[in-house]
Amino acid sequence: MTYTARRLTRREQQEQTRVRLIDAANRMFAEVGIIAASLRNLCARAGFSQGAFYSNFTSKDELLLSVIERHIQQEVSLMQELVSKSDSEGIDGALDRLAYRLSELARDPQWSLLSVELQLHSRRDPSFAERSEKVKMASLREFSVLLENLINRHNLAPVMPVFDLARGLYALWSGLALQGSIKEALPRDQVFLSFLRNMIVTPST
Repeated sequence: MTYTARRLTRREQQEQTRVRLIDAANRMFAEVGIIAASLRNLCARAGFSQGAFYSNFTSKDELLLSVIERHIQQEVSLMQELVSKSDSEGIDGALDRLAYRLSELARDPQWSLLSVELQLHSRRDPSFAERSEKVKMASLREFSVLLENLINRHNLAPVMPVFDLARGLYALWSGLALQGSIKEALPRDQVFLSFLRNMIVTPST
């Protein structure tokens, strides 16, 4: 018996195109920046026409935000999985894993460059800054939910509101990602771990 491959629906084809464009932009924005990345080169790298691009995105700005949103969704999902496993390994193991993952992200050149590119483009373009602020707030809220889940699971008492805790941790991550490795300084994972321990591991009474 022979089988023929199922033909993709129009919606599935469009989603496949969208994913490939985001993948290409993910690499290109990190390599040359949002300003230098031409739509022609980006579409050629993804293997599509500019018409296919405009069927999925209105502009490079929208594509950049989609790239950032996908990164955030993937990372929050991964960290939520780490938190869900913390019941068996305890708070110490959970914080170790979370700090190590944040350190890996800060060390990842593509992700850190994309984050920097987002900040730079926001400063250059006020209209983009307004749109990117919504993405930033959404990501902080998601990360707040993640931290609140960890806090509730282990009966902890953070020293500040969870949203501010998430904002402080993001600011720390951004700074360490920009600085890179510094000789004689503590490794990034130890810095993250120290922050988390001092901010949230006080048992609630």
